This record gives sequence, C-alpha cells and structure tokens, in this order.
Amino acid sequence: MGKTADAINVMTVAGQKAIISYVPEIGRLRGKFLGLSGYCDFVADSIEELRSEGEISLRQYLEDCQENGIDPYEAEEKVKTFTLRYPESFGETLAYRAAESQMSVNAFVLNTLSERLKHS
Repeated sequence: MGKTADAINVMTVAGQKAIISYVPEIGRLRGKFLGLSGYCDFVADSIEELRSEGEISLRQYLEDCQENGIDPYEAEEKVKTFTLRYPESFGETLAYRAAESQMSVNAFVLNTLSERLKHS
C-alpha cells in the first residue's frame, strides 16, 4: 500500500464534509465523507467530477441506510482517554497556563491541541 500526497483538503459536497486527497497509485482524487456512521468514498479525475461523484455516492449511501433502517450519521462522539508522560516542570507550566485561561487542564490541553490541528 502506497502513500498519499501530503496535501489533504476538506470540501463540502451536498452539505456533507469530505476529506480529499490525491492517490498516486491510481492517479485520481479520492474523497471520504466525514461524520457518517459507515464508510462512503468516491474518486474522480477533477474537482468538478469529484463533486458530482461525491453527490452520487452520498445519495446512494443515504438511500442504502434508509432501506436498511440505519442511522446514516455518527452517534454522539465517545470520550477517549490516554496517558501522557511529561516532565514535572511541564505540568506546572501547563497548570499555570490553564488557570491563566480560566480553564481546567483537560479543557486547556484539548483547546490547544484543537487549535494546533486546525493549522497543521
């Protein structure tokens, strides 16, 4: 399995967000819808065709869900946890910055990571 290009973009197709990437192995653009309870993707050679193929794919996905009594959209997001190891001095700085922002440490970390991920 090969790598996709570094540039990943998001576009909205028929009101639904999709991640768009270029797949060198097939020489085509590929879209994958976000926020759905199942997998729904589409491929095309151009942005215009990508939008058209995305609309077709999404429509078919929604019809299939309706026929099978499946909620097409993700349920409420589950909360995940993970362990993070860091130097004690970092923890002190983190607690100070969170208090300065009038947030819990958890909320501050999530907010900081969310902002960083928006710009990466």
